[in-house]
Amino acid sequence: MNVQLGAGSALLDAENIPVHDVFTVANSFGHVVPLVPDAVIDSLRIEWSGIKDTIQFSDATDRFAGYFLENSATIEVTVTTPPSGSLHGFQFVSDPGSTSVSHFAQIGHDSNGAFFPE
Repeated sequence: MNVQLGAGSALLDAENIPVHDVFTVANSFGHVVPLVPDAVIDSLRIEWSGIKDTIQFSDATDRFAGYFLENSATIEVTVTTPPSGSLHGFQFVSDPGSTSVSHFAQIGHDSNGAFFPE
């Protein structure tokens, strides 16, 4: 991840992320995650850019401060589900990030709890 908050830009590039679908919140806490993932995010690329608006605030009572930038983002992703039993597997490939339509995106920095500035 590369973040240039002053320029309103950030880049997230990730590959080979196993995804486990446990269907409910209770299952996610109560069962052992299977060794074979339900899907794999083969590649994920999100790019944030530009500055449309800024929000900066501090709340000493709740010990939370933040600086956030509204901007635009593009995303492209490829996800694969492995074959299993009678299922043949599936691959989803998004359109290129350059074709993304961004209605809202935001990046920022926050401080809270023990990291809240006194």
